[in-house]
Amino acid sequence: MMKTVVIAVRVPVEVKEEIEKLGYKVQAFVKEAIERELKRRRSEEALRWIKANRVQGKEIGFNSVQVIRRMRETR
Repeated sequence: MMKTVVIAVRVPVEVKEEIEKLGYKVQAFVKEAIERELKRRRSEEALRWIKANRVQGKEIGFNSVQVIRRMRETR
């Protein structure tokens, strides 16, 4: 079983009412929003790491026209 922790969040009454008006449970809405934001930030961090650690050099190119021509020539 996964351990959990309680996090208290204070939001304006209008925000809570809007979430409920849309038909969502506040607890589930906030939990999903936190998980989604965490995933987004991890992705951004990974992308920054990739850009910072990328080996500079010649780009690997792919010319689909040449590949198709070679395929047709071998028929």
